[in-house]
Amino acid sequence: MTRCVFLILLAALIVACGGPAAPDRVATQVAVEETAPVIVTPTAPAATPKPTDTSTPAPTSTPAPTATPSASPPPSPIPTTPAPTATVATRTRSQDRMTQVAVPAGDFIMGTIAGGGDDNERPVHKVTLDAFWIDRTEVTNAQYRAFVEATGHREPGGCETGKPTYGDEAKANHPVVCVSWDDAQAYCEWAGGRLPTEAEWEKAARGTDERMWPWGTGFDGSKVNYCDINCALSRKDTGGDDGYAESAPVGSYPAGASPYGALDMAGNVWEWVSDWFTPRGYTLSTPVNPHGPNSGDWRTLRGGAWNGTLDNARTGCRAWLEPDKRDVVIGFRCVVPSMPSP
Repeated sequence: MTRCVFLILLAALIVACGGPAAPDRVATQVAVEETAPVIVTPTAPAATPKPTDTSTPAPTSTPAPTATPSASPPPSPIPTTPAPTATVATRTRSQDRMTQVAVPAGDFIMGTIAGGGDDNERPVHKVTLDAFWIDRTEVTNAQYRAFVEATGHREPGGCETGKPTYGDEAKANHPVVCVSWDDAQAYCEWAGGRLPTEAEWEKAARGTDERMWPWGTGFDGSKVNYCDINCALSRKDTGGDDGYAESAPVGSYPAGASPYGALDMAGNVWEWVSDWFTPRGYTLSTPVNPHGPNSGDWRTLRGGAWNGTLDNARTGCRAWLEPDKRDVVIGFRCVVPSMPSP
């Protein structure tokens, strides 16, 4: 069974796609080798106490995870040729010089099409979106520094362990991390936009031809920064080599571009999106410009990270975390909505 495992290195959050109702929570111990996980089957978040109560399905702040739900990752099919890629239209945002790519108005199919996944990725449904522009890459340390200097907003930090790359000049072009949901939204507002909705993010990643990964149907480890042979964790996929042990400079995998030319939609760092998370989100979703629930305890993240499995990189994989949490594997990108189709 395909499983989407959300592996936050320091917050020890694992969201496993494929559970009976909502993703399992797996608590692990800090160790070089894997330890046996303690699995708790949760109920739907909407019916549970606050996330600080250990009886809920909310991710907990435990040591770094080393467990993986299966002995080996799902089989990697031979890459197939996807449908022709749409013509890429770009522009440069004046506030932070971010290149954005255009996603035209229209319909797409949202949710897991094939290959397993979790119940929270279903039902598969048609969504209609207005046109929008989305950042071509994740926001970088250099861009975020300009925001901090212009507004006095707090610098990235406060991760439970580890250090952000923000202060490392050699990593100015890496994605900014150790930012909360509010930090990310504040940046996007300063830049003239907002965080993408889940639906906007997924359409920008998969296009209209129902891609499992941004580049097509078959997994290709050379097109994504994930936990491969360079990764220090025991779950690493020894058959892949993306060239980086941790984060990579944004845009390092042009062959992994989405149909609209968006880069790093798979791997590198998880990305905050605007929606509150609920496992039942797709059963409650509106068909036109959905924005998710009106409230909740967790915000949704998308895209996988450098410490995650290949399955995290699927366009349909969903994960969640309390919006005030900050981690070295969480970043973001922005959208400017309601722009005319190019």
